[in-house]
Amino acid sequence: MKSAVFTLLSCFVLSLSSCEKLPVLPEQEEKHEEQKKPENNNQQNGNENTQSMTMNITAGGKTITATLTDNATAKALAEKLKSGSVTVEMKANGFEHYGPLGFSLERHDEQISAVSGDIMLYNGNNICVFYGSNSWSYTPLGKVDGKTADYLKAFFGTGTISVTYSLKQ
Repeated sequence: MKSAVFTLLSCFVLSLSSCEKLPVLPEQEEKHEEQKKPENNNQQNGNENTQSMTMNITAGGKTITATLTDNATAKALAEKLKSGSVTVEMKANGFEHYGPLGFSLERHDEQISAVSGDIMLYNGNNICVFYGSNSWSYTPLGKVDGKTADYLKAFFGTGTISVTYSLKQ
């Protein structure tokens, strides 16, 4: 009986080890690639209506971009920027540059540990761009695209700087 069970188990293990993925032949490659593509190229993360909003941030003659968060407050900011750019006098705070927008946005504050690149709304009317970290109650607005903390520190400098926010066309 033991030898019959051992034989069955051996056959099972051997059959599993022979089930490796077969290579795709060159003549099958095009069809194989088509099968991997999503049916609808306009979908992002399964949501057909998601469209990323990109904002330009200009200071000292240099411009970086940021992707706005998919929330009501960031959408309201984007609507405001459709009417024209907004210039903010921003001050250094050791881990961020912050300043008054000149208008208020609806707050949806949550306790957040902001990190480098985060763009937050503070108190409903101040915009903050982080190059360090801080835990506080903020409403997320977006994230700077692909810039390090050191780059952002150099971009904003150490004092007060005039920063222009505009919607990327």
